[in-house]
Amino acid sequence: MKKFFLSAVFMAAFFCSFAQVSVDPTDSFYSHAQNWELKGYIPALPQIRPYPAGLVKSILETVMVEGEKKDRELALYEYERIFSKKLSVYVTGEGEFKNSENLTEETKKQTKNVKGEGGVSGEIIFNPYISFGFDLGMYAEVTDYEDIAPLYKNKAPDSVFDASSIGPMELFLDWNTNVALGTDRYYVMAGLSKTGYGPFLGDGLALNDTAFHSANLLFNITREKWSYSSVFEIIGATANNPDYYTDHSDGKYLSFHSINFRPNSHIELSYYENIVFGPNMNLAYIFPVPYMPIQNIGGANDNLQMGLLLSIRPAKGLLWATDIFVDDIEVNDIVKLNFDTKIRVAGQTGVVFAPSNSDCKSIGFNYQMVLPYVYAHWEYATDDSGEIFGATANRQNYTNAGVNIGSVLDPNSDKVSFHADFSPKPFLRFSFVTNFIRHANSAEAFDEDDAALYVLAKEGQYITDGSAYMHQMFSNPDSTSGTHVDQAWENLGFMTSDHKMGILQASLKTELDLPSTKKGRMTLFAGYTFEFVKNAGVNKNIYKGGTINWSYDSSGDKYMLDGLESSKEAVFAKAREVAATQKQQWTDSLTDRVNHYVSLGFRYVY
Repeated sequence: MKKFFLSAVFMAAFFCSFAQVSVDPTDSFYSHAQNWELKGYIPALPQIRPYPAGLVKSILETVMVEGEKKDRELALYEYERIFSKKLSVYVTGEGEFKNSENLTEETKKQTKNVKGEGGVSGEIIFNPYISFGFDLGMYAEVTDYEDIAPLYKNKAPDSVFDASSIGPMELFLDWNTNVALGTDRYYVMAGLSKTGYGPFLGDGLALNDTAFHSANLLFNITREKWSYSSVFEIIGATANNPDYYTDHSDGKYLSFHSINFRPNSHIELSYYENIVFGPNMNLAYIFPVPYMPIQNIGGANDNLQMGLLLSIRPAKGLLWATDIFVDDIEVNDIVKLNFDTKIRVAGQTGVVFAPSNSDCKSIGFNYQMVLPYVYAHWEYATDDSGEIFGATANRQNYTNAGVNIGSVLDPNSDKVSFHADFSPKPFLRFSFVTNFIRHANSAEAFDEDDAALYVLAKEGQYITDGSAYMHQMFSNPDSTSGTHVDQAWENLGFMTSDHKMGILQASLKTELDLPSTKKGRMTLFAGYTFEFVKNAGVNKNIYKGGTINWSYDSSGDKYMLDGLESSKEAVFAKAREVAATQKQQWTDSLTDRVNHYVSLGFRYVY
């Protein structure tokens, strides 16, 4: 404990976490902007976040004139926070504590962490048409994020790998910048940042504000009745099986665009497309034309999704939105009303309410569903072979440097969420969030023949943890394409597995800004999260290849098992037996857990 507090003092003196609005779509400004739009103070917002500094300034200036008293005060407070200095030096320190109790095995474990970041940031508006935002920091932590964080929550700093070690600390670069050119309604922005899309802030299906950052080029047009936005991103690739092969690769790209129609002030309808591709860059995806015919020019080998987003505003301050994200569907079966088929769709619906002139800034409730194999995609070793290796860089799945680009949920999951944000005074903020999450590992529902094929595979060839890395194909080196996994290709498979992981989370966070002085501004913050996990471990691998000593000689049609000549039937019988054992071991390893997370920290900006 003494070493922990000594580390905390040291870290607090040198490191922190802070970000500028135009390079960070998770900044609190974006929640305020959504509330102000719902109340009618400001015109329609751009579809893709973040926004240029000039637009941020324009929004705040408008609300300071048009808003009600509490919103005018908040806008003024945010204006001073963001634009009082062109360059700020910041430092933050945070101590974290996790107490985990394994209810099944009646054991307890405590984990501690000290983290922080220090750097410089700012918003520079050169003139009404050109602006520059930057946040150049160094982030450090003692304990890996995965060991201290609640389930299904992305890491806030943009640091994933390539750390430097300084004693007990891991030190990372955490840099984001952008340059914007244009007006509030028409602009181009280029830089390095996270990106977000849709009304569910920090929880989107297509572009999640909390996902890992990318090098991107963003284009926006906002008109009274319609708008168009697009972003082209250079992202990072991980291997088909990142559990075995941890290398990162370049040559992976994402392109997204959306067109929005607003026939009146109560209804908005957006159609969007996004495509993940590589290793070759296709500049045609930057053009404002449909992606489907573009990908057909090259043989339809890229990973295309599309979606519809309907937003309805029945009253001032109230929004009801529904988002349907389509990855792949079997149209022929659906027309025949057969819904136990390949339907790779994610959906989200919910409401956001921003009360007028209230200490409560917003209340939100939504339901999200990610069907099996959404976001997942395989990558062949070569263009002319259906062979799949675990070490091959995957430039098709919906991840960036190993972080989900869309929903934080794994495929075959759903979630009910509630949040409430309060601010009695601009300098005092409270937030309350609850989540109930279910996740089923689709591999548990494999029939014995599919399970046997996973066991007969090479070690590290496939992953069976139910994540976006568990795809729908088996390797087939004798063909130009792989072989379908029957259960994955022919059935819906939503929540059909026997064991489901259930997660209940409840979080409370508070922030207090101390009075500003000539020496800067200090913010104190604290947080607590309760988490109950039923069947923890469902999201772990079930079947493992490389556990049976067998081979097949195609020239002589001869099977070998444990060094002796055998038959196909005997080899598969052995594989089914091993698969049943592995599945039982996976089932026996499931546990129920209660986790408590406590955090205390500060942020100082000069």
